[in-house]
Amino acid sequence: MKLSPDSSDRLERLERITELPLMLASFVLIPVLAGLYIWELGAVERMIYTVLEILIWAFFAVVFFLKLTFAPRKLRYLKSNWAEALIVFVPIFRPLRIAAVILYVVRDFTRWKRLVTFETLAAYGLGIVLLAATVVTTVERNADGANILTFPDALYWSLITVSTVGYGDHYPVTAIGKLTAVALIFFGIGIFAGIVTTIVAAFDRSN
Repeated sequence: MKLSPDSSDRLERLERITELPLMLASFVLIPVLAGLYIWELGAVERMIYTVLEILIWAFFAVVFFLKLTFAPRKLRYLKSNWAEALIVFVPIFRPLRIAAVILYVVRDFTRWKRLVTFETLAAYGLGIVLLAATVVTTVERNADGANILTFPDALYWSLITVSTVGYGDHYPVTAIGKLTAVALIFFGIGIFAGIVTTIVAAFDRSN
């Protein structure tokens, strides 16, 4: 059977186009899963988190089926992407999507140069902010003397901390929370330096 080169090209374009949205959706999934399975949520909050989980899962499913449709050899594609199929078809494996994003970066050092763009730096910046907020919410919400009790509080604290502003109206009191704050500050310096460097390089290329 002769394979259509258009199918391979369409699959490659689709993978390139959906790479960043899948990454962002995976990062959003971190606090969603933590909220549903670790935190104590009110009825309205649980409904919101459940809807978000369904929407994210639906997005994963649509992208996967589109890729499978465009794949010239569908059986081979399924065998090569069995983990993604598990994430879509078996709910218990959905957290693997988060691990897949992390592995995407660390498995091949040569990706780093390609990843240093404004879009990917901003995406990973958002991911780290969400991850830090999730960790701090989990460890702080029941701690003695804690002032970060909800995810919105932690998200606000995380955004302020990563920007290195640090108003001090919210702060962690646990050891894990403080270590997360230190890591977030260092990351904030690095991510903003990377974004500024990328913008300056773009201006230099345009001149």
